[in-house]
Amino acid sequence: MLITILGPDGTGKTTLAKLISNRYRNIEYIYFGNNLENRKYKFFSSFLYSNKKGKLNTLLKYIFVFINDLFYYSLAKTRHIISDRCPIDKYISSVVKNEKIRRYYHWLTLKLFPDPDYVILLQGNPVELFLRKKEISESLISQYIQLYEKYVKSNKIKFIKIDTTTNDKKETFDIASKSIEILINEK
Repeated sequence: MLITILGPDGTGKTTLAKLISNRYRNIEYIYFGNNLENRKYKFFSSFLYSNKKGKLNTLLKYIFVFINDLFYYSLAKTRHIISDRCPIDKYISSVVKNEKIRRYYHWLTLKLFPDPDYVILLQGNPVELFLRKKEISESLISQYIQLYEKYVKSNKIKFIKIDTTTNDKKETFDIASKSIEILINEK
């Protein structure tokens, strides 16, 4: 089963995903974000970590990351995985940034990957979320929150929303844990 945590920067995705994988030994943590150094690679790791420049190398990176992501998605057929971000996140980001070529690439990727079994959608007051990291504007945070929810609803993905500006880390973890335990018991 693949459980994915989505939300704009500052909502606590990585913190929650790691807490869950530490609490539940049968749930493996995988990072699908853009920070290549935080990712695990089964294939082509030396090339991906080499940080080579150029158009051909960039194209190869996209292909090799895709292959690795597909591998870890396939593991979710036989294991429980909690992912920090996923291809949905990359697609939404390309929509927000109005990157047409990347949006098409990530849309195509979404067609090739199965949907997560469950999404934990972290959100909250955009002003407070902005103050946590100051990486993206309050209006972009609002846009991300709306697009994530629209995406999971339109694709009929089971999800829970947790406001991390009204719930502290422990409360967020408790809410997420209860929903995960229900999911695991259903399987």
